[in-house]
Amino acid sequence: MVDPFNDQEVEKILKEIEEDLRFCEENLKREIRLDLTRHMLEEMMRNIDSLRTRRLPEALHRRIGDLALKTRILYHRAEILSSLKEEKSRYYRGWRV
Repeated sequence: MVDPFNDQEVEKILKEIEEDLRFCEENLKREIRLDLTRHMLEEMMRNIDSLRTRRLPEALHRRIGDLALKTRILYHRAEILSSLKEEKSRYYRGWRV
């Protein structure tokens, strides 16, 4: 049985997530807006988790799984970059880490 949630609506949500992921990926490449990027990725992970629980066709589930993996990878990259920037700023303020 397929969820009454329209597949076209799911496609629209996935396209929005993909656009947001591109935005976040660009921010991480340039190492800018890390807090915003982390917040966006956390929100995307919640949205993806809610989509995973729905009964959807197998192709959509695979696509959701791929987006979930990419989102987690980018989130961990954002965490690491934030940590490194914080450590670097402490060092330059005279605090040795």
